[in-house]
Amino acid sequence: MNAPHPFLRAPALTLCLLALACDSGSKGEDTKAKADESAPKTDAKPADAKPAEPPKPRPKKLGARPPAEMSPEEIKAFAVEAGDPTGGEFTLEQAFEGAPELADTSKGKLTATLATSMGTFDCTLLEEEAPITVANFVGLARGVRPFYDHKEREWVKEKLFDGVIFHRVIEGFMVQTGDRMTAGGTNNPGFVIVDELGAKHSKAGTLSMANQEKANTGSTQFFVTVKPTPHLDGKHAVFGYCDPKVAIEISKVKVNDKDRPYERVLLESVTISRK
Repeated sequence: MNAPHPFLRAPALTLCLLALACDSGSKGEDTKAKADESAPKTDAKPADAKPAEPPKPRPKKLGARPPAEMSPEEIKAFAVEAGDPTGGEFTLEQAFEGAPELADTSKGKLTATLATSMGTFDCTLLEEEAPITVANFVGLARGVRPFYDHKEREWVKEKLFDGVIFHRVIEGFMVQTGDRMTAGGTNNPGFVIVDELGAKHSKAGTLSMANQEKANTGSTQFFVTVKPTPHLDGKHAVFGYCDPKVAIEISKVKVNDKDRPYERVLLESVTISRK
């Protein structure tokens, strides 16, 4: 029997490109004054009139689900077509925007403090071993890494993790969260990141990226293991190590047949600091 993986659940129906249409406006009575029909008509424009600027083209793939197994170059190209303000590249420098103390390594190790409805715990982030993954996580936690909001139909900068539930919990394995959009594991934030597979799932408390069980499909969902899980090495991007005590307690809650807790367990906030 194959060991389980922290995956992103596939939607039940095939996802199509988000249809974007503009309302032509109300059809109320025209209140504009009509021109005198006896006045001469002309197409001539004033000499100083500026030509109208053509409308800016909308991104071709706005809101589309990124394909699996894209190369780093393809990820960048997709980001441009999807209107991602980052252009497919988001760095630690950008993730530290507005908080210069986070860039000062003399202040200690880069740390994420996860406050949950069942307790608070710290995770040391691997900024050297997994800079892309850490930058993505820190940016989403601080609200400086844009993601696509399908309700608003636009890219937004908000603290993505605050108030999100742990939607998948497996005792003796891991606890998974980070799906703000659907709360069921099928979210699409409009982007994916490149896998960084150097670090290992060597102990309880390993902080790692969930994916679609295919290369380069991680985005916002992540999990914390409650024991060593070497079968995940080379398949999921490890980007930190946490105190496992709270994760172990969360993993013991009662769940339904889809591994979802009967009683909501919340990730209340993620705070980034150096300790």
